[in-house]
Amino acid sequence: MHRWNRGFLLVDSLLSVFIVASICLFCFSIYQAIDKYAQGYKQFQKRTNETYEHILNQLPDCEACQTDESDS
Repeated sequence: MHRWNRGFLLVDSLLSVFIVASICLFCFSIYQAIDKYAQGYKQFQKRTNETYEHILNQLPDCEACQTDESDS
């Protein structure tokens, strides 16, 4: 192997490592974004359910309906 080929191989290897590291960083960033969205959505559902429970607990109790069964 000639001396001038070593420099090319080092630059080529460095470029390959940079590309792989960039792809890994991109994938990790996408994973974090999806995970934060999922956590935020779960928190939204939890708050919404608590709000509905609070509203339903404040409603007065339902009285039993009187039905007219004189049709028979």
